[in-house]
Amino acid sequence: MIRGDGFAVVAPGEGTTVALPSGAGSIRVTIDDTVGCRNLVQRLLMIRGPGRKEPATPGSEEIGYVASGTGRLVAGDQTLALEGGTGFLVPPCTPFQLLPAGEPLIVVSMLSPPPGKADSVSVGEAGRCVAVRATERERLPAGESRYFKLLVEPSVGCRRVTQFVGFIEQSRAPEHVHPYEEVVHVLEGEGTLHAAGERIPFERGAGIFLAPGRPHCLENGTRGTLQLLGVFSPAGSPADKREQ
Repeated sequence: MIRGDGFAVVAPGEGTTVALPSGAGSIRVTIDDTVGCRNLVQRLLMIRGPGRKEPATPGSEEIGYVASGTGRLVAGDQTLALEGGTGFLVPPCTPFQLLPAGEPLIVVSMLSPPPGKADSVSVGEAGRCVAVRATERERLPAGESRYFKLLVEPSVGCRRVTQFVGFIEQSRAPEHVHPYEEVVHVLEGEGTLHAAGERIPFERGAGIFLAPGRPHCLENGTRGTLQLLGVFSPAGSPADKREQ
């Protein structure tokens, strides 16, 4: 891990891993308050088979993204189909199961706020889950050589965060700041984070934390497309930034 003033880069494989019961898979925590992140907890889930229902914490929304595999999300009377490129929302107080179909489900999961945090959202009963496919979302420009697609965000019932997939062609954006806390998971490609006068390379599977107001930019120095999963809190637009 590389940590600086208002940012952190977590290499693939780093973090704390806990095995699920009966060999059903594992959960690896990659970004949380240990790197200075106050509103979000990023976890990587590897689901091999049926397991116990996840007892979602009363005050945390769970926002997931299927990085690979296919399967189902089952919550009460709801069954949502999952495939690569699908984002999903599990409201507070909603026990659920992730059920793979064949190959393991690899899910990038975010909890917001962190479990037990004082400003957690308390609700009286379980809510309705939502699934959003990237293939069905509009491409929105975010500057030259880059665009994004919104997935789970307030318009589908999410209260605290915005989840999006970003695509960056070979380019370097101007340094800028955001008004929100941002956590990124690198889905495809490799690049460089520029922050606090440092140049930190990253690759597929890495996690990146950026504090509000931290000047930074991401550079793709290769000919391939850099693909990122981003989640930020409070909710807003990925285009909401101020160049330095």
